[in-house]
Amino acid sequence: MISRIASFHNYQSVSNDIMRQNVKVQDNQEQMATGKRVITSGDDPVSSIYIQNFRQQDEQIDQFIDSITLARNRQTREEIAIDESEQIMDGAKRKVMAMINGSLSVEDRTAHRQDLQGMFDNFMDLVNTKDESGNFLFSGTQTSTQPFYRDTQGNVRYAGDSYFRTAQVAPAVEVPTSDPGDKMFMEIDNPFGDYQPEYDLEDGSLLLLANAENSNDADTANYSVSFDVNASGDTTYSLMQDGTEVSAGLYDPQTGIEWNTLKMTFEGEMGPGDTINLERQDSFNIFDAFKNGAALSYADIDDASATAELHQVTEQFSAAFKHLNKARSEVGTRLTTLDRQESMHKDFKLVLNRSLGTMEDLDYTQAAIDMNEDMLALQASQQAFAKTKDLSLFNYI
Repeated sequence: MISRIASFHNYQSVSNDIMRQNVKVQDNQEQMATGKRVITSGDDPVSSIYIQNFRQQDEQIDQFIDSITLARNRQTREEIAIDESEQIMDGAKRKVMAMINGSLSVEDRTAHRQDLQGMFDNFMDLVNTKDESGNFLFSGTQTSTQPFYRDTQGNVRYAGDSYFRTAQVAPAVEVPTSDPGDKMFMEIDNPFGDYQPEYDLEDGSLLLLANAENSNDADTANYSVSFDVNASGDTTYSLMQDGTEVSAGLYDPQTGIEWNTLKMTFEGEMGPGDTINLERQDSFNIFDAFKNGAALSYADIDDASATAELHQVTEQFSAAFKHLNKARSEVGTRLTTLDRQESMHKDFKLVLNRSLGTMEDLDYTQAAIDMNEDMLALQASQQAFAKTKDLSLFNYI
């Protein structure tokens, strides 16, 4: 009885040893095939934790890089649209300046008006530009809504919102990927200060408003200033606030006109009876500038008020050009930020891959030595088993 137990024990011991050696050889072969030292957490529990963390960070970096690529595509498309809009602003300014030329014929003005209308149509296409995904660039977060449309009166309305779309390009860094159209094209600083002038000039007048500012934001009254000449030949003015005269006296071209928080300066030469009406308006939109330019082109060449308002339109186009140029610079800054973040991510990705390789990659020289040792051990176990299984008491009888 004792002999039978001993024989089974020896058989089982050698069999288990062969299985263990087989597992080691299989692990060696898998490591050699994959080139990885750590395949399961059991191979190296400590290293496997670091390897998992490195891989998670690597995947997160890949997501950030994909986000940067998408943001760059949108910003590049926006930069192109803004650049083309700038060119239209410059062309529209030149076209309106040409209309001011007093030697133009009616046919000449008609031709310029048609050119201006063509620029406006091209501009409408640009402000309704889409990105590579078919989303409108200038509709804020309402990406599926066309931002600008013309109503029945020919006025341009905005259907988007005033929010920026953003992309997260790093754990604590978000970059705008678009600009809302109202802020881009409809909220441009008034080149004349705080008021929009409306001219009522006598024939031959060359009067223009240079600037009108009011430091009191609560003052929403409308003003008008009229000029005259007294018996001594001096120019006088009369300032009205909502129809009531609040100031009058000699006009000094060096200081302009000042009353309370209101200050106005002028250019050109005024004549008796010239009047400028001022309505509080801190900003203007480009679409109104196009509309006013086209409407004023129908006026008579000798209409001094229309000519002054055409000058006003040229200043608005000039201000719009500067506004868009500043916006394009901001887009360029965002693109620079995206490039810098992408470069940082790629550098960190290299560091992660080196660290991951240090912990995970296989040393083939050492692996070959380990595999040879495990193969020899397996062969020895197999030979021992072959001899053990043939042992019997009958060999000794």
